[in-house]
Amino acid sequence: MFLNILFEEIKWIFIRKRLGKIKLLIFDVDGVLTDGYLFYDYQGNQIKRFSVKDGLGIRYLQKAGLNICIVSGGKEDVIKNRAKDLNIKHIYCCVKNKKEKVEILRDEFKVKKENILYVGDDLNDLTVRKAVGLLIAPNDASKKLKKFCNAILKNNGGYGAVRELSERLLRGTKILRSIEKEGFTELNS
Repeated sequence: MFLNILFEEIKWIFIRKRLGKIKLLIFDVDGVLTDGYLFYDYQGNQIKRFSVKDGLGIRYLQKAGLNICIVSGGKEDVIKNRAKDLNIKHIYCCVKNKKEKVEILRDEFKVKKENILYVGDDLNDLTVRKAVGLLIAPNDASKKLKKFCNAILKNNGGYGAVRELSERLLRGTKILRSIEKEGFTELNS
């Protein structure tokens, strides 16, 4: 167990410079921004649970000027509501070919492959591997996907994984130092 933790921290050290080149972050939803469970109310409406901590992490990334996108195979109703809360403008739901969508976003944002970080949790996210600079997964992601990832987060999807990523990306920056010293004032996180 200890060696696995040590190995993962070493991976983060090796990709540190690459993290500094990131301009576009793309998140899957189920299993990344949520814990991957689906709930339904008595009328059959889908309900998902999102972490406020992850929301604040997204706000940190936005404050740093990074572009945030959501690319999900899931239904859009619940996802669009959360994206609206977080002021995420680029939301793509019911996506069948995530690699193709990532390539379209790369062209739209006029960034290179090495400027894109994708966070996914299962094998349907593996297709993006060759279209992004970094592929990251939450701790509870599919074991098969984790074999192909550049690094693994300590936290599980929906339980602070995105917040952890935001702090790793912004570590040592003026923005994070300012937030840690003076607090964060944006609403709807």
